[in-house]
Amino acid sequence: MSSLYIFNPTGELALANGTNSYMPPKNLRSFEKDLAFLPSYFASTGDAVLMENTPDEDFLNFWQQLGLPKIKYAPINSLLKTSNIEAIKPWSWNQVIHQKYKSVKEICSREFKTSPNYIWNQEHKMFFSRNSANTIQKYIHNHYNNHACISIKNPAINLYSLKEFEQWINSNPIAIIKMPWSSSGRGIHVINPQNNLAINYPWIQGALNQQGFITAEPLLDKVFDFSFQMEIKRNGQIDFNGVSFFNNDAKGHFIGGNINWPHKESEISCFLNRALLNETASILTESIKTINPHQYYEGPIGIDAIVYKDGDTTKIHPCVDINWRYNMGVVNINVPKFVHKASKGAWRIGSFKPREWNDFIALNKKTTPLIVNQNKIVSGFVNMTPPNENAHFAAWMDIGR
Repeated sequence: MSSLYIFNPTGELALANGTNSYMPPKNLRSFEKDLAFLPSYFASTGDAVLMENTPDEDFLNFWQQLGLPKIKYAPINSLLKTSNIEAIKPWSWNQVIHQKYKSVKEICSREFKTSPNYIWNQEHKMFFSRNSANTIQKYIHNHYNNHACISIKNPAINLYSLKEFEQWINSNPIAIIKMPWSSSGRGIHVINPQNNLAINYPWIQGALNQQGFITAEPLLDKVFDFSFQMEIKRNGQIDFNGVSFFNNDAKGHFIGGNINWPHKESEISCFLNRALLNETASILTESIKTINPHQYYEGPIGIDAIVYKDGDTTKIHPCVDINWRYNMGVVNINVPKFVHKASKGAWRIGSFKPREWNDFIALNKKTTPLIVNQNKIVSGFVNMTPPNENAHFAAWMDIGR
């Protein structure tokens, strides 16, 4: 039997909308369709990935020679005819996925039907909000605030009215405000008068009207982004799978991941030593268990963290956000298995006009030829999503020695 992977990274928008019929905007539907191949990098042999079209044969053959498992790619109706689906594994769970794949859920295995992922109710919606991360922040603040390197001085709080916001902002003039249902780096409003980032009252009121509350916390002097990748087991166990070192754009949106980081020694790489990362992961595991997440969800989670400056001291804020779902960090900790251990590089996601993606592939294959040794990428350019003359979004990898 196989697992069915569905790439639906607009899950938080569906949660915020609240209806079973929510449809993301056109550009986000293109994002879902064009990057639907990405779950292949962590799926297993015999699994299925939901895609409108079968990927290019040469593209598949290349990646399978490097060790990518043989996976079925097809629309849902075709997969149902040819696959024995054991479990559905969407990128993110929400009421839309439950409604859209209701009939598929019914033919899944008996084991899947005992999973917390099989059911949906209003309690799930609140669990998948930023309120859960806020609760975990408070626990870390209360139990580990004297740690020399790990610190959450001011946990995020929920604000339910403009009056509450105005009272809070008077004491915290440099702040970051977030919608409770939005993905990491999105649905946020940074307030920093020193940098001409004034309060956007229409944004604040709109967020309150749309989602019922906002979260607020003081803005930190961030110097580096990374995330802890973990997995919630059905019995309550939490496995630590690794650390994802990634890149965001100026707005905090994910644009790609680093492979075999650090690429060279730096103050940050020395600070983020293995012992400190493992200790932080242990603290996170302990803290997350306090809210019993396995009652609502089982599967991968990504805990976004930052390195920040507190005066002259460098510290970790270990829990800026939690993605209770698959996330780009899962891809990021899996792609190094295709790359030579001595090689360094990055993979990126970019946007393209029609036909540009195929031209981009051809140009970069010519200017940065790929070198493979013993089925490992040593250096060069390789596309991580299939050639597609209509693609608006795509992913690729650049590796050097």
